[in-house]
Amino acid sequence: MLATEHLMKEHQLILKYVALLESYVELSTKNREPSLLFEKAPVFLQFIHEFADEFHHAKEETILFRYLEQPGVLTHCNPIPQMLNEHGKARELVLNMENALLSNDIDKLAINGVEYARLLKEHIYKEDNILYPMGERGLSDIAKSSLLKEYAETDERLDSQSIWCQYEALAADLESQLN
Repeated sequence: MLATEHLMKEHQLILKYVALLESYVELSTKNREPSLLFEKAPVFLQFIHEFADEFHHAKEETILFRYLEQPGVLTHCNPIPQMLNEHGKARELVLNMENALLSNDIDKLAINGVEYARLLKEHIYKEDNILYPMGERGLSDIAKSSLLKEYAETDERLDSQSIWCQYEALAADLESQLN
């Protein structure tokens, strides 16, 4: 098993929510029906906080990046500072969405939602196609085994199975409401 396989699977669920967010923004702005986006925005924000930030980043920022920063792992460049910078930008956009929701500003909510989606798609592409393959090449088998053990402990502590079931069901519900 790859040391980054679980994270890439998590990325797929994040990308599903990003696509759904884009669809809700488009429906709300194209049809000038802001209540739809205002109604669903808290669901997207909850997913971002609980799954993307607390669950996914618990493994990425606190486990994987620590292993990748060991001497000799990332031999020709270190994209981790850029990845962390983009995580910070994503958190700023989420805060902007929360503020827009509180002030009932549909334009600000839509703009920040679209920008968040764009950033996440580009960011995940970089991680899946650049950072993670670099890490897989640089990590020793012993480091990968240790890293996977830490992922498993984190999944158990955070009740991974429950989180996955909750957010896969919620995504299906969001999809069904688009039709």
